[in-house]
Amino acid sequence: FVENRLTPGWMKRYLEAKRAVESRLMDAGRSPGLIRPIIFRSSLIYSLDKVASLPATSAFMLGNRLGLPFVDRPVTVQALSSAMLKSISLPRVSGIQKFMDVDRLSR
Repeated sequence: FVENRLTPGWMKRYLEAKRAVESRLMDAGRSPGLIRPIIFRSSLIYSLDKVASLPATSAFMLGNRLGLPFVDRPVTVQALSSAMLKSISLPRVSGIQKFMDVDRLSR
């Protein structure tokens, strides 16, 4: 509902293109030995030393805490990069990784 009603046209096109690429990566990952797709779908990415990003980040954190279904919790750039690096060394990690996965992998 929200995506269809409130998302601007350019964003819809961007998301369609992004999902098409993700789909091709996942398809390629089904061929043994070809690739292991690891796709990070983070919401907002922020750094605590960039104060200007905190108002938007806070709004997303609140929306996620309230349980809004279309709002993922933001992640720090440090946690995301740590999760990405760690995922490369863990053969069991593949597919879509969301903020909960970033939390788990960045520890």
